[in-house]
Amino acid sequence: MRHITGSWSALCGLLVAVLCMAYSPVQAQDDEFSFDFADFAKSPWTLDGYLQGTLDYLALDGDSPFYDLAYLDKDDESNRLQGGAELQMGLTFQEGPITLFGLGKVEQVHDGAVWDENALLYEGRASWQINPNVFVTAGKVLPRWGKGYAWNPTNFVGRAKNPSDPDLSLEGHWIGQIDLVKSFGGALKNTALTCLVLPVSEDINDEFGSADHVNVAGKLYVLFHDTDIDLTALSSGSLPPRYGLTLSRNLTANFEIHGEAAHFQDHSRTIVGRDGTITADTDDVRSYLAGIRYLAPTNTTFIVEYYYNGQGFTSDETRDMFAHLSDLDDQQLAAIRPRISGYQLPNFMRSYLYFKASQKEPFGWLYVTPSLYSIVNVDDGSFNLIPEAVYTGFENLELRMRTSLLFGGSGTEYGEKVNDWKLEFRGRYYF
Repeated sequence: MRHITGSWSALCGLLVAVLCMAYSPVQAQDDEFSFDFADFAKSPWTLDGYLQGTLDYLALDGDSPFYDLAYLDKDDESNRLQGGAELQMGLTFQEGPITLFGLGKVEQVHDGAVWDENALLYEGRASWQINPNVFVTAGKVLPRWGKGYAWNPTNFVGRAKNPSDPDLSLEGHWIGQIDLVKSFGGALKNTALTCLVLPVSEDINDEFGSADHVNVAGKLYVLFHDTDIDLTALSSGSLPPRYGLTLSRNLTANFEIHGEAAHFQDHSRTIVGRDGTITADTDDVRSYLAGIRYLAPTNTTFIVEYYYNGQGFTSDETRDMFAHLSDLDDQQLAAIRPRISGYQLPNFMRSYLYFKASQKEPFGWLYVTPSLYSIVNVDDGSFNLIPEAVYTGFENLELRMRTSLLFGGSGTEYGEKVNDWKLEFRGRYYF
């Protein structure tokens, strides 16, 4: 990605100066290199982003209860062709202790039936470095708490990643935040304390939880004996209170381990029985994650993570829910749809294994990086398999092709997805 960090006037001035030195008569020694380097100072503005086009083909599973839910108000389809164009831009202004940052997108997408236009501000924040140890930030902020690559159970104030594509941009929340940092010389090398407030009303952060609360959260970061440690917490408010611990350490230059553990008080679930009985369950639960990242001598990168989701549903609860949905007509499906939103979250069950392997330029294929992803539902044995290839042989242009294949029987998470498989093409031009 290329950053615009200089002005055209400065560049032209430099070219003129070089030409004058090359073609003008020899001047006195004191005048030969009399540049004012202040004329070439770095611009406080940085603009970057990309223009993207996508085209996706989906083969749909007409026998899935989730298919019936998705197509309640639509004509049935066996496949779908969708795509669109997106412009995403980030603009940064940095002058002295003040930093302003904005990141957003505009897009036009076709969902297989109609065109739609969207605009979204991912982040829009102002930061003030009061002194080398104190930073204040306000605006739309995306906290990135946690060490996991696919999941972050301790990220209490951020949005959940898409585990099948964890690098996608995410929308922040409107937040006020202060960071206090301190360095030391012994075994305790660095500390950083982050305190933030996140208000929720009908108009602000309304997706975070119940309205009319000002939520308080904090993270304490410690670098102790080359081990990164985070303690995270969210007070009671729009959501029940929760607490977390994360660890990460590089055992060698090529081998890293990481983990997260989170405790959620008074977590509520709505459970749908096989006979249609709706049960509200509230309990304290725990989630945790353990993972590794390894760069092999062959230049192959491996990421493996195990995730236990204490907030999720068991395999028996999931099978009962699918069995009940299969017996309902359209009117009954429409009535129950608001009650099963928890079953429609990504990875809504208990135990998962994530695997990714990527190889840079195998067999001498210049500019090609193939990868293989998989998420396995340990409870029911269903899984997805995502082979991907990225080509970067053109300047500032990235081409990606991937296929998402789903495997699983009736009543399993991946066996009951809306689509059977998916083929995706993406072209992204960076500037």
